[in-house]
Amino acid sequence: MRIVWIYLNLIFWTLFFGLSSFFTILLTGRKENFKFFSEIWGKTLSFIFNVKLVVKGKHNLNKENYIFALNHASLIDIPLLFIAVKRYTVFIAKSELSNIPIFKSILDRAGFIFVDRKNNDSAIKSMNNLIDDIEKTPRSVAIFPEGTRTKDGELLPFKKGAAIFGINTKIPIIPVAISGTYHWSKKKLFDISQSVITFEFGEPIITKNCSFKDRDHLTKKIKLDIEKMKVN
Repeated sequence: MRIVWIYLNLIFWTLFFGLSSFFTILLTGRKENFKFFSEIWGKTLSFIFNVKLVVKGKHNLNKENYIFALNHASLIDIPLLFIAVKRYTVFIAKSELSNIPIFKSILDRAGFIFVDRKNNDSAIKSMNNLIDDIEKTPRSVAIFPEGTRTKDGELLPFKKGAAIFGINTKIPIIPVAISGTYHWSKKKLFDISQSVITFEFGEPIITKNCSFKDRDHLTKKIKLDIEKMKVN
């Protein structure tokens, strides 16, 4: 029953703030306005779910844009990231989400990109479109290298997408370790105690002088850095 309550809140507030950002961007022509609504979305859900967010490693971030590579354990990872990064950030989303018409329109307008992981040519084309669009409207990009949520709290094998995207764009990669969201997702229905969730930003991984042959090394480093920071 708790998962139903979580989904209902996610769907309602996602549509509420998503549509608000959609029409604001439509009227102003500025995708950057998504930042304002994404942060309010995250803060609203953290309040409803009684989550205390702790952010570590802020000194590793400056005003430039990054590729944030995060471990993935729960449905609240995305809204909490928007609070933690405090900058215009979009996710690389799986193509299945584009089958939801309203959701697709919202994310398209905000500057997200949908990637079909089963179709390599389509995925490459989508990533190239995002690279071109980033040159017009700079933003940070968040990627879950695991590709999906963990089922037991342990890290899954990392895919190379974050490393390749960093190589192609020359944007620094920031490993981000999320701790506490897996346990939050497993709480009982009537457990209203506060959950402490930590986002820790690692040191930037510079991709400026990297080439395609470095993708395996970069992927291993991203995972290793997250493993060092992740608590549970």
